[in-house]
Amino acid sequence: MKKKISVNKWSFDNMPESYDSHLKRSIPLYQESQFFINKISSYFIKDQNINYEIGCANGTIIGSLAKEYKNFKKTKFVGVDLSKKLIIEAKKRYKNIHNLSFQSSNASQYSFKKCNLAIIHYVLQFMTDEEKKILINKLYKQLIKSGAMIVFEKTLMEDSYSQDIFSGIYNDFKFDNEYSPEEVIKKSLSLRSVMRSSTSENNIKLLKACGFKSIYKFFKWGPFEGYLCVK
Repeated sequence: MKKKISVNKWSFDNMPESYDSHLKRSIPLYQESQFFINKISSYFIKDQNINYEIGCANGTIIGSLAKEYKNFKKTKFVGVDLSKKLIIEAKKRYKNIHNLSFQSSNASQYSFKKCNLAIIHYVLQFMTDEEKKILINKLYKQLIKSGAMIVFEKTLMEDSYSQDIFSGIYNDFKFDNEYSPEEVIKKSLSLRSVMRSSTSENNIKLLKACGFKSIYKFFKWGPFEGYLCVK
């Protein structure tokens, strides 16, 4: 009788390795995506209002921005994440950064305030369609005119042929980063009913439906994409 693989539903609270290590090994051009966020943010962060990161995890991205703009007196940085465990870690890591705070909350239920910038880094793919719509509508309403939202997402490809090719290449990427075939299969099984990716076309339709008219796709590696959305 064949041995069955034991699988738990995917959660960032029960990863077998550190959060930062997991993302670097699992997301192509992860550090490059952080580079883009840092540089694009510089065009929208002002010494006023709030800058949000939704799905901030342990605070790496929003923490880096808060440090860079620590001399700004009127602007604040806020990280929001569903994982209480990662929020506790973020608060410990950045306890001496006074313009930065973290909130443990379902982002679609969070009460946002007027903001210049919102960052959503590989998060929407774990939300239901309704949660995505509610969240983006909330952020759009609170963004100042000419404010921006930076979104990174793992998407579904346009058709089954390209999906098959790039799924294979993505598995090769994980193997090259020393994940075993069993680890890759376990991760894939654990993401069933958890990962809710959309096509690039549907992502852009959603962003437009929520009010964004200026949407720039500036990043792409197979199914991994980055969008700059300006109000």
